[in-house]
Amino acid sequence: MTMTRYLRPALYAAAASCFLATAVLAQPDDRRFRMNLGLDYTTGSYGDDEKTDILYVPLSLRAEDGPWTARAVVPWLHVNGPALILDGADGGSVGTRATESASGIGDISLSLMYSFEQFYEKNLFIDFTTRVKIPTASLEAGLGTGKADAAVQVDYAQAIGPFIPFATLGYKWAGVPEGFALRNTVYGSVGLQYSWSDTVATGVAYDYRQSSLATSSDPQDGTAYLNIRFADDWSVNIYGVMGFSENSPDAGGGVSFVYRFPQRG
Repeated sequence: MTMTRYLRPALYAAAASCFLATAVLAQPDDRRFRMNLGLDYTTGSYGDDEKTDILYVPLSLRAEDGPWTARAVVPWLHVNGPALILDGADGGSVGTRATESASGIGDISLSLMYSFEQFYEKNLFIDFTTRVKIPTASLEAGLGTGKADAAVQVDYAQAIGPFIPFATLGYKWAGVPEGFALRNTVYGSVGLQYSWSDTVATGVAYDYRQSSLATSSDPQDGTAYLNIRFADDWSVNIYGVMGFSENSPDAGGGVSFVYRFPQRG
């Protein structure tokens, strides 16, 4: 069976407690290398009287070889407000920042994913991913923990005509900086995508994760997105985010562009 479209969730380490899951509309081709550039903005009070605004700009490079996919995400972020980003990856928690605003490189994320291609003929997509967070964000500036994290997760998607329900379940081992009592966390998401054509899809997702701080509420977010492949080499994802807990952003949104490098030779 030849697949005309499938869903491949792209999980980004979004700022603060926003866990962004953007569903990328893809097509089987020989484009093994991809570059992704995003712009994400969130705002929220996180239990404080004053709001914290976060601008997150990730650059992602991805390479595929058979069932294996390697990805590196290098982000830049700007934070304005009292919220401290203890973990912007998969279990966001917040505390009190020492400065009103700060900018700089965020935590670099490296991941390796294995796709079980034997299920493709059944319109079923199962991926297993391992990920490591490199502590490049400054703890002193309140942009990260200053410690490495590791995570494993399973992604599932099932194509049923134009509908694609999908889900993620993961576990993160948290690096603990001195003076903090962070815990390992479970995270996950569920969602539904509708493909209007081979180039246009819309969807919604609900994300939940345990807070890295046992005393903080668990972040919960909702995301709605529109994905358009507007050229052979380019696609764009536009999304909005709404938080459902005290430890989530009140609202946010962004845009992400994907470029597929033409295969040479």
